[in-house]
Amino acid sequence: MERGIGIIVIGIVFSVAPLQAQDLFETAQTGGNSKGVELNGYIRGVEWVGEKKGSSAWEQKALYSEGALKMKAGFGRVGDAFLDVRVRGGIPGSFEGNGPDLREAYVNLYLGPIDLRVGQQIDVWGRADSYNPTDNITPVNALFHSPEPDDIRLGNFLFRAKAHFSPSLNLEGVWIPVYRPSVLPVDPDMDPRILIQGTERPPFVLKNSGYGFRFSLDRPAGGVSLSWFEGYEPYPGLFITGFSLGEDNTPRVELEGKPFREQVAGLDFETTAGAFGLRGEAAWRHTFDYKTNYYRAWSDLRYVFGIDRTFGNLTLMLQYTGRYIPDYEPPAFPDDPAASPDEQMGYFNRMMFRQLDKVSHMLSLRPSLSMLHDNLQVECYGEYNITTKEYFIYPKIQWKASDMIRVTAGANVFHGDRNSLYDMVRPLMNGIFAEVRLTF
Repeated sequence: MERGIGIIVIGIVFSVAPLQAQDLFETAQTGGNSKGVELNGYIRGVEWVGEKKGSSAWEQKALYSEGALKMKAGFGRVGDAFLDVRVRGGIPGSFEGNGPDLREAYVNLYLGPIDLRVGQQIDVWGRADSYNPTDNITPVNALFHSPEPDDIRLGNFLFRAKAHFSPSLNLEGVWIPVYRPSVLPVDPDMDPRILIQGTERPPFVLKNSGYGFRFSLDRPAGGVSLSWFEGYEPYPGLFITGFSLGEDNTPRVELEGKPFREQVAGLDFETTAGAFGLRGEAAWRHTFDYKTNYYRAWSDLRYVFGIDRTFGNLTLMLQYTGRYIPDYEPPAFPDDPAASPDEQMGYFNRMMFRQLDKVSHMLSLRPSLSMLHDNLQVECYGEYNITTKEYFIYPKIQWKASDMIRVTAGANVFHGDRNSLYDMVRPLMNGIFAEVRLTF
């Protein structure tokens, strides 16, 4: 049981003056002011080679070609529309998926002080680097092998409205009528004693929808946002649905992702202090009945604080990430012979949600260097979990061969003690990668 459940891996991948009604319309921002069609996109080839599961040898992790077509159609000040379609072909059964991928397709309407966006879209909240505890709208596929971190985001059908009270003050509201989960970061072929059955989808009824609000003030000196989200956590927990016999009569446990609802109150900000940039986020997450439902994350407080500075062509960003669980109880360790299957699965869900400890601390550093008149970019993201002693290193170099062609190479390095989070991530994501991209 311990070895079987051990396949679980986690994605890495946390004073305004009142306005009168007349001022609301006089100072509102309107985004629509174009007609016609704009087309752009890219074509790329990606190679990703890494260690083979259960062996010191290496194997292909990803090998695919991809084309993207992005279109913006404007119809004056009334509104516009945006389309992002990608077509991908590569290794069968890869985590990236093959065939067409409708990433985004939405229509914007500009109705005086109100902007309305309807359709498949990606809505990212938060201002911190890598970890954004206030970002709960958009699901992700953390197993997507790509040099571009943004590629892990998945579009979902949303209704988004933004009210502009002034050029710097707005209120955003989002309604999520259909739950789309993040891709379970699990390799279903790692152990024949495990059967992964996908993720349970909540019934399509009004009470199962989600919503969020974000009140933002953005000034030249910086910005601050207050947010609220209520809905399903993008990452579902793993739940035991039953037990069965495999083809060779080997006992196996059947698992599926099970979503759960949460409420998240958040704050994020960014500003400057002399030559330093400052940014941070904090979010209080409240979940329900987590002590009796092992697939749910526990209520916790997550917080991030970062500082950055530029020295000529070199930029340095240092960030601290923490988590506090006020109602903490230590989980039963899977090696305990008295632990039930539910307790064993509860341990790994706690690992997935980074909740094995009452308080956890992590530091990350991102140096970035621009050279050769911005034609060569070198950066390296590194993080170290002070609590669990795990680390992740992500070096990357990009060469702009011409105005249209870019070459990227880099590596993923996860490391942790045996049966730790990063030890289980390592076989899926460690490796070196290269990309050649033509943008048009």
